[in-house]
Amino acid sequence: MDRLNATPPHLNTQSDLGQALISMFKSVEAEMVQEQAGSGALKIIIFGGCAVHLYTHHRVSVDVDAECYENSLAEPFDLQALLAEVPQAFFDAQSGRMLELHYDLHYTTTFGPIHEDYLERSLPLAEFPETSPLHIRIAAPVDIAISKLARASEQDLSDIHALLRSGLILTTDLRRLALEAIDVYVGSKEPPTTVLTNLLQDFLEPEDGEAS
Repeated sequence: MDRLNATPPHLNTQSDLGQALISMFKSVEAEMVQEQAGSGALKIIIFGGCAVHLYTHHRVSVDVDAECYENSLAEPFDLQALLAEVPQAFFDAQSGRMLELHYDLHYTTTFGPIHEDYLERSLPLAEFPETSPLHIRIAAPVDIAISKLARASEQDLSDIHALLRSGLILTTDLRRLALEAIDVYVGSKEPPTTVLTNLLQDFLEPEDGEAS
């Protein structure tokens, strides 16, 4: 059975990856402060494995899937070039290795379905307050899941299952919002719809078996 209410999402940036992510964007913030940019001059939203990690610590990701959704800087500011210059190194305790966090220069939210209200559901990173020239938001768990339905790699499906198991997404909400997003998706609608159907069926099957 699905829960009556989803677990309120909480961002935990205390892990090594979380701190590396903060450091990466703090370097951008420092550049913007030096350029005397106003508060909220650049606004970014993060999807992908890094976002999943901040909610669940389910796995470590070395790619930052982010998109700038608002830029009011007076002068041209090459965010991607700045972030791509120096990858952010961090230690992964699980593997015992040093890893490098990279900003994905090719990521865009158009890669998959996305719900029109995703910005309203996103959470702000407290490390970048309203007074900062750089605002960072993390996509809500349900919107991360929806964005992964088109590619639907084994890792994508594992991420969605982790978000579902944690109670951060209700299956009813995922089905409803995903179908709304797929309805206006410019790509082929059949693949993400099939992935959604199979994923929810697989997730709910164990509970159905227990109830029988």
